[in-house]
Amino acid sequence: MSEKVNVLINGTTHQVEQGTRILDYLLSQEVQHPHICYSEILGPVQSCDTCMCEVNGSIMRACSTVIEDGMNILTASELAKKAQDEAMDRILENHLLYCTVCDNNNGNCRVHNTAEMMGVEHQTRPHRSKGFEVDMSHPFYRYDPDQCILCGRCVETCQDLQVNETLTIN
Repeated sequence: MSEKVNVLINGTTHQVEQGTRILDYLLSQEVQHPHICYSEILGPVQSCDTCMCEVNGSIMRACSTVIEDGMNILTASELAKKAQDEAMDRILENHLLYCTVCDNNNGNCRVHNTAEMMGVEHQTRPHRSKGFEVDMSHPFYRYDPDQCILCGRCVETCQDLQVNETLTIN
């Protein structure tokens, strides 16, 4: 039997299994919290920063921060929201918020779903084209550089799951 720790999340006391990451606990409780690069299989990639929350007065990544006894976690404080919004602004420089021609414009886009959850209605920074060609040559994946948010999930998958190091971020 695992030891439990007591934490305060958004003003409510919770008993959480020791060693649990904040985001994993929130998701297990069906609490919606922004996250884009995190993967249940890969774990924390720690590149997008949309999962930021306030922990004991400091900004921390919910995807990688392990819950400790006595923590005071705020998922939507002014400080947390400012960090989440800044992270989403940086992501949207690399991904159009209004991509009507995208194949994932069917409810299957984590960027769009997270932007909607966060109430993002417009891009504050203009989208910047990366200037590379779309690659549709492979039967299992395709690469559109102007939709890539540089989160690194594909690179982590190649390195940690496939163990072939085929992809890198250049």
